[in-house]
Amino acid sequence: EYLNNMKDGAILVNTARAEITDVAAILNAVDKGKLKGFATDVIENESKIFGKEFQNEKLPDELIQKAVELFPKVLITPHIGSYTEEALKDMISISYDNFNDVLTTGKSKNLL
Repeated sequence: EYLNNMKDGAILVNTARAEITDVAAILNAVDKGKLKGFATDVIENESKIFGKEFQNEKLPDELIQKAVELFPKVLITPHIGSYTEEALKDMISISYDNFNDVLTTGKSKNLL
């Protein structure tokens, strides 16, 4: 329904969460020409794909295989936004602070 409300020839970009997309519907819209393209840096079950080699083999996920076959209309890039120097420093610093807070006070503002 959402895709039908988009302008014909639009390009959809998802950098949020894979779970919020209906990849089958999106790829169908690209295949049929409703969408001009789709780009994403998040895909469901990406651990089955990223960091592995598939030379002359079908991918273990048929939707991702279809996405690859639709290249260059479909682009999948690694989700690396957290790999900046600043982000890594923040993750380490916040994790240390959380750990220290729990050890010294039994509480943390980020405790789940």
